Amino acid sequence: MDSITITLESYDILCGSNTGILRVVEDLRLKRDWSHKFKGTIEEKMAKSISGCLAEIAVARYLEIEFSFHVNHFTKPDLIFHDLHLQVRSQERKVQGNHLIIRPTSKKTNEIFILVVAECPDFHIQGFINSSNVLGTKKYLTDFNLPRPKCHAVPIEDLTPIHLLKTNHWN
Repeated sequence: MDSITITLESYDILCGSNTGILRVVEDLRLKRDWSHKFKGTIEEKMAKSISGCLAEIAVARYLEIEFSFHVNHFTKPDLIFHDLHLQVRSQERKVQGNHLIIRPTSKKTNEIFILVVAECPDFHIQGFINSSNVLGTKKYLTDFNLPRPKCHAVPIEDLTPIHLLKTNHWN
């Protein structure tokens, strides 16, 4: 499947980085757990949060919608496109291949989850899936042999191409 590459401008990188750091600082202030038992350092959390925020900006730029730079990331979708709630998942390029991760504990049924592979300033939008296609099933369920809760790991080749979302030709 062909991905769509969005190259962010310096201003987007600066603003997205600030928002990513603010998200981690807000979690610390509220004493909230971060990312499903992730045990990394504050610096690793900030790096992942920045990457995630930049990926959200890249998807917003591709879909030609406004990005709000919000920090309240647990109660809202990452983006709204027409009447669809979008959740953006960012990963670095992995040698063993990338997967779109959807946690079974997510209450986000009937939302669109989008995978972006981050290589800043370039962000490769891989595709999407409706969360209702996997939540409540054993489809793609794995723990990657890590001491973390199981998740749905959807392979890139099973994702719907992002251009079909933009043109509303995916239903």
